[in-house]
Amino acid sequence: MENNSLYPCIIQITLIKQLHHGLGFLVRSRSESSSVIVSDLVSGSMAAESGLVNAGDTVVKVNDVSLVDKTYEEAISILKSIPVNSTVVLLLRCPDGYTAHLETRFGEDGLPRTVRITKPIDPPETFISRIKRTFYSSPKSELRENDNNTNIMITHASPLEYKGIPCVEQDGPRKELVGKGTDCTFESSYTQEASQIDDKTSKESQENLVGVYNCNVNAQLNTPIKIHVTRENEDMEASDKKMHILRERPLKNNADLHDDHGSPKGHDANNVDNFIKSKDEQREVDGEEFLPNGYKQDNNYDGRSKSSESGEEYRQTVSKDREGTCSWVNSPKKSLKLTNVANQKLVYTDSFYMKALESTGCTPERCVGSLISAPSTRAPGTSRPKAELIHQAKDFMDQYYASIKRQNTTAYQKRWKDVITAIENTGTYELTTNELTYGAKTAWRNAPRCIGRIQWSKLQVFDARHITTARGMFEAVCDHIKYGTNKGNIRSAITIFPPRTDERRDFRVWNPQLISYAGYKQPDGNVIGDPINVEFTELCQKLGWKAKGGRFDILPLVLQANGHDPELFEIPPDLVLEVILKHPKFPWFAELGLKWYALPAVSGMLFDCGGLEFTACPFNGWYMGTEIGARDLCDPYRYNILETVAQKMGLDTKKNSSLWKDLALVEVNVAVLYSYQGMGVTITDHHAAAESFMKHLENEQRLRGGCPADWVWIVPPMSGSLLPVFHQEMLLYKLKPSYEYQEAAWKTYVWKTKKDKINNANKHRRKIEFRQLARAVKFSAKLMGKALARRVKCTILYATETGKSEGFARTLCEIFKHAFNAKVLSMDAYDSIDLEHEALLLFVTSTFGNGDPPENGEVFAKTLFEMKHPEIKNDGTSKQTSYIRMSSSSLQSEDLSLNSNSKDERDDSPFTEDNLTVDTGTLGNVRYSVFGLGSRAYPNFCAFARFLDTILLNLGAEKISKMGEGDELCGQEESFKIWAHNVFKAACETFCVGDENTVRNAVGSFSQTDFTWSPGKFRLTPSEEKSPDICEGLAKLHGKAVFPSQLIESKQLQSSESSRQTLLVRLDTQEAYELLYSPGDHLAVFAENSPILVDGILARLNNAPPVDQDIKIEMQSERTTPLGNMKSWERFPKFPICTLRAALCRYLDITTPPSQSFLKILATQATQDCDKEALENLANDLQAYEDWKQDKFPHLLEVLEEFPSVKIPAALILTQLPVLQQRYYSISSSPKVYPGEIHATVAVVKYRTQGDMGPLHEGVCSSWINRIVPGTIVPCLVRTAPSFHLPEDNTLPVIMVGPGTGIAPFRSFWQQRKIDMEMSTVPHKQDKSLSGWGSMYLYFGCRRSQVDDIYRDELQTAKEEGVLTNVYTALSREPDKPKMYVQDYLHLNLSDVYNSILRDGGHIYVCGDVKMASDVTSTLETIFQEEGKMSAQDAKNFVQKLRDSNRFHEDIFGVTLRSSEVTDKARSQARKAWMHINSNEKLNRSQSSIKATDRKEAPKRPKAPLRQVFSQDYSP
Repeated sequence: MENNSLYPCIIQITLIKQLHHGLGFLVRSRSESSSVIVSDLVSGSMAAESGLVNAGDTVVKVNDVSLVDKTYEEAISILKSIPVNSTVVLLLRCPDGYTAHLETRFGEDGLPRTVRITKPIDPPETFISRIKRTFYSSPKSELRENDNNTNIMITHASPLEYKGIPCVEQDGPRKELVGKGTDCTFESSYTQEASQIDDKTSKESQENLVGVYNCNVNAQLNTPIKIHVTRENEDMEASDKKMHILRERPLKNNADLHDDHGSPKGHDANNVDNFIKSKDEQREVDGEEFLPNGYKQDNNYDGRSKSSESGEEYRQTVSKDREGTCSWVNSPKKSLKLTNVANQKLVYTDSFYMKALESTGCTPERCVGSLISAPSTRAPGTSRPKAELIHQAKDFMDQYYASIKRQNTTAYQKRWKDVITAIENTGTYELTTNELTYGAKTAWRNAPRCIGRIQWSKLQVFDARHITTARGMFEAVCDHIKYGTNKGNIRSAITIFPPRTDERRDFRVWNPQLISYAGYKQPDGNVIGDPINVEFTELCQKLGWKAKGGRFDILPLVLQANGHDPELFEIPPDLVLEVILKHPKFPWFAELGLKWYALPAVSGMLFDCGGLEFTACPFNGWYMGTEIGARDLCDPYRYNILETVAQKMGLDTKKNSSLWKDLALVEVNVAVLYSYQGMGVTITDHHAAAESFMKHLENEQRLRGGCPADWVWIVPPMSGSLLPVFHQEMLLYKLKPSYEYQEAAWKTYVWKTKKDKINNANKHRRKIEFRQLARAVKFSAKLMGKALARRVKCTILYATETGKSEGFARTLCEIFKHAFNAKVLSMDAYDSIDLEHEALLLFVTSTFGNGDPPENGEVFAKTLFEMKHPEIKNDGTSKQTSYIRMSSSSLQSEDLSLNSNSKDERDDSPFTEDNLTVDTGTLGNVRYSVFGLGSRAYPNFCAFARFLDTILLNLGAEKISKMGEGDELCGQEESFKIWAHNVFKAACETFCVGDENTVRNAVGSFSQTDFTWSPGKFRLTPSEEKSPDICEGLAKLHGKAVFPSQLIESKQLQSSESSRQTLLVRLDTQEAYELLYSPGDHLAVFAENSPILVDGILARLNNAPPVDQDIKIEMQSERTTPLGNMKSWERFPKFPICTLRAALCRYLDITTPPSQSFLKILATQATQDCDKEALENLANDLQAYEDWKQDKFPHLLEVLEEFPSVKIPAALILTQLPVLQQRYYSISSSPKVYPGEIHATVAVVKYRTQGDMGPLHEGVCSSWINRIVPGTIVPCLVRTAPSFHLPEDNTLPVIMVGPGTGIAPFRSFWQQRKIDMEMSTVPHKQDKSLSGWGSMYLYFGCRRSQVDDIYRDELQTAKEEGVLTNVYTALSREPDKPKMYVQDYLHLNLSDVYNSILRDGGHIYVCGDVKMASDVTSTLETIFQEEGKMSAQDAKNFVQKLRDSNRFHEDIFGVTLRSSEVTDKARSQARKAWMHINSNEKLNRSQSSIKATDRKEAPKRPKAPLRQVFSQDYSP
């Protein structure tokens, strides 16, 4: 939604056309005017709820189609033709005499909202001014009783009305009209058609205007007052009015205002006892606070100022000069306007300052804004009083939980209770890690003196609150310097040490900055080095530091831990990156011997968060050039090189009018920028910094309603008025959390040991007794646990349908545990609130169907989508997310501007100016990488993984390693290993953790996880517990509820002459509520393995327990304790108690070819060398393994038969085999036609391997269903498929394409349509332009009509009954007829297909295997090219738009070995892809031998192509 500043009466808004409310407004038919004018709003519609459309508005444009030159009938036709659920952009013109614009305002919860502001242009002699003149003419003006022209009734208004927020009540929508020259607000409820627009139109429609004045008539009332003004005569005079001022009881809610018919309730004409006082007699009552609803606060009010949605707080002032009268006024708005002097049109309105908890110290008599540090209300070093601590803790908790949108939830209440309890018991409390991270970032965001705050969300927070010693502080600081420096590519970071508990136990970094230069005062008064550090340098020397006496000596660190005397530490030289200063034009500049350090790390400030004071919190950003060039080098009390440079330049330094100082200053700053950029060290110039701050100011105005800023500090020390910040008014106020100045530690510290003893190298060491040593060992073990927990957090998220992604994720976790605090979570178990606070996120995910997320990734995907498109969430509409689109083309343009954040795609130069000035995204502080699993047999290979990769980048996250892809057809495990190795190495470099040994040790974890089998690690023991029933066991194993159904019938649909079998399976849901479904949903069936395979495997197990005995699996775990490593047996997670036979029958997958890692384990169990060598070859040689798997596709029994010497333990089988997964089938019934039943159409799968010469293989589920008898329990669950449901509008045409068993969901469709036609009335469009049931076309395909035409009788009946408009059957092997496929029939009917989709807004559904679906899509594109005269690219884009608008629906099964043509082609593509990836990896490894310490620019690595090199791969 946006304003049109050139046309103040024009606004542009965006709506969604809804099914029941349409566009949300009504128009009145016209005979003489072509204008489309809004006459009323539909209650509950988006137009009414948003308040952005008002009665009287003229619709000028619709989706860029002008209505000005249209007739009234044409304009209405255009409005009616807009499809339901589509986005509509309207250009509206407000009535003549008014201006309208849109503003973003902020409510009490801090959330932004777009509101419409409408104001009169010409206030004199308007209706409003006449009313005001009536009110303000005289304090004794009388109201005439007998005039019927105008009725004014005062009733109580709800607080929502009082705030001026556009709202909808029973009497219609409201519009805010603010008259000039008055302090009151007039709210108008229009039911008039803006007569000012067209005189003819005015004659056709004259309706009432109802206005509302907010005022306080009696100070004793508990609610504001509403004055209803009814205009009955356009020519009424100011004197022709009748006013009834009525006092009512206080109202509980808005509903009390009106009766059931929308009329005002309970007006008592006898209660006229208050009169509005003259404006001349208004005065403000000083010193009293009033609530936002206009009434004085009571003693229970918490004192915090609350703002309305518009960001304004009203102060009502009442003075009762005589009984029965009062003066009333809304005082001037508390939001302050900040003007840009250079651009008077640029005005910011700051209301956020009302959130300030502390005063700046300024008074009406004096301003302290220019002081370095304002006077403190507490003595230095003293702790905060408990009452103040609780107050600030409450404020911070409110902020934090509001930021995660969980304020006033149970979690919030519990957290606040814990905080209060901790404060009462201990006098303090502890912030959680997420709270600390949020507080540190917000404190930077609130820092009024920082010009570079636009990067506040990218601050890396290191939690060092566990540290207790100065040595620990030193190590943490070194880690901070290493991370922040990052070889010149500076990263902002903060390390936070424990907070103050009392003034005697502070942690302090005595250095003002972590890195700074010493200053040595000479006997003659001169200083060598940095004069600002003379005092601190002398202190370091007293502490034993051996000074070198140079101009640029790095000072040591002086660290104080837990109140103990400080200790001195030398900073390792290799941690400090320094820049030698040179000039691009003056060679002599290098001879000056100047240099400066790369990392500006302030370490003397205090971090104030939630009432807690963190006295040691070193923080770094990056330099702005003038900080070095103007302040550090040229200030007179610093290095003061200005005159030397000027003389070298040949400038006249004897008189100021030569401007030698200015000229020299510019050249020094040029040298600084040139030198830093030449060495690849991050720096920004003051012009870019000023522009970025203006952008930040604009962002904060939009997001928070204001931005604290100290003009004195924001304006850089040179170029003054050339910078945009110089001309911008700014408002200084103090928000919490914050960074505060504190007194230098050495000036107030009371030494516990004499200084002359501190430097004694031969200090006596006290003897330690054994008891103390044991206590120290125990304490050390505790510290070790905390040390592990403090390492950089790495969260690994997976989404899976088969469990393979979870296995890879757990392997990845074992790798990252070598250097990170790693944990693994399923996406559906992850709290997305934590996203913004993550440091490193890794994703391992598969893709379901045709590009959708797995079931346990759907909610997470929706969350990311709403983060990227908040307007979708905020407008209350639902939109089907196309992950295919999101992973490719639609975000391509956005990616181009963000790819520089990716390490593998950005330029090798670590400094990119745009990175410092551009606004960061929501996840600006997150580093990530993605690995996708899939099959290239699908057209949308790894689409969900690509979606994650794309949307995370667009949300501002930084990709540390390019996305990995694993194809199940070729080299999936090896692809994962390569990606995991690369991402671990990149993560270690990014976070400056680990070394070569760490990487080498992590590589060994590829073949080991917590659940990897080894002799003696697992055991099977008899269980005293009984095994659960099958559904309970499956639910525990799969982590989802499974329900029993009962087989009613399994009916053969194929002719007896057919060699194939297709079954109609009928299941009784046994009235399970969880098995309710809609047509188009999926049924998941949990099947049994073949008894023949199970018995064959059981016979080959070594040392197995009785096959029918209940057993449990136990795993040996090892824990580190202060007494050493302890081993114990624990239950194997997830796996239920069961018999060995049941495990192989129901829980484990024994038909999928074993993985290479499983074959590697089997090789260790072979007793013959030939078998062992063959298994090891398959496990290590990817090419041999893929050929063996493709040729034989062996199940486990065939593997054991091929390698007969393998003695396989039962524990190995139960712990290392994958879980038997559910099989999904499209539901083939309507719940209304068959209540309590679910039908499925199942093709029985049978095939032979080795070119049809190998053994017969059967599908697990279809063969099991074919074996079982009626009455058998079938475990199942229903998975909804919302993107494959019938359209809600039954008048729309439906085209269904489904050959073979692809007809399954369409059976449910025609059954549903039939029952709807019998039970429901004939549907019609909302605008009643079209009625009747939409046409339904079915395109079915099979081989021969007499053998394979399943459901032929049902189809014929449905067609005869008018349910199906037509059925087209394509026969591919009909004798004496040419081959026909469904796509051929579509092309034959191209005109009907085109008109159904384009003209009538129809939907098309495709169900079947991927090859057919691809062919149908290509045919549709051809139809659009031929009938719609589109180009090939336009046709492709249009098909994608149909997907995005949820009008092109696909339900794709994938391929099986029976589809050899597709499978062979896919494997060939996969092999080419693997060869390409492997060759690139070898090339990258050969180039990675350059030493990390070499600061010279390394040659760029070759970039991988953006798309795969083979032609048949997924193409966005």
